[in-house]
Amino acid sequence: MALDMYFKNGMIRKTRCQIPNDLVPTLYQVHDNASFPHLTWLINNLYDNPQIKPDIANALADEMVAFERLILSLHLPFPRVPLQKVQNFFTEAASKQQTIYTSSD
Repeated sequence: MALDMYFKNGMIRKTRCQIPNDLVPTLYQVHDNASFPHLTWLINNLYDNPQIKPDIANALADEMVAFERLILSLHLPFPRVPLQKVQNFFTEAASKQQTIYTSSD
């Protein structure tokens, strides 16, 4: 099940992103890792349609960058483009101080 996310970008427009099914197992690799508390929170609440406040979105973006560096240092395969799209989405929401709304399939 994918997680669809969006935040308001103006009066009518919404900026959308999705955590695709193939990215979930990759993210789950850091579940319960003390270095990634916000990603653990996201994984635990993935299908509860959480709202993500701007400060949490910023922390998630930072943790995703650290996670990508960790995976690269270990030379493990991972879906790089989807991970970077989600990280950019969190960064944009945080910089615009927008709450992210979610829904799962």
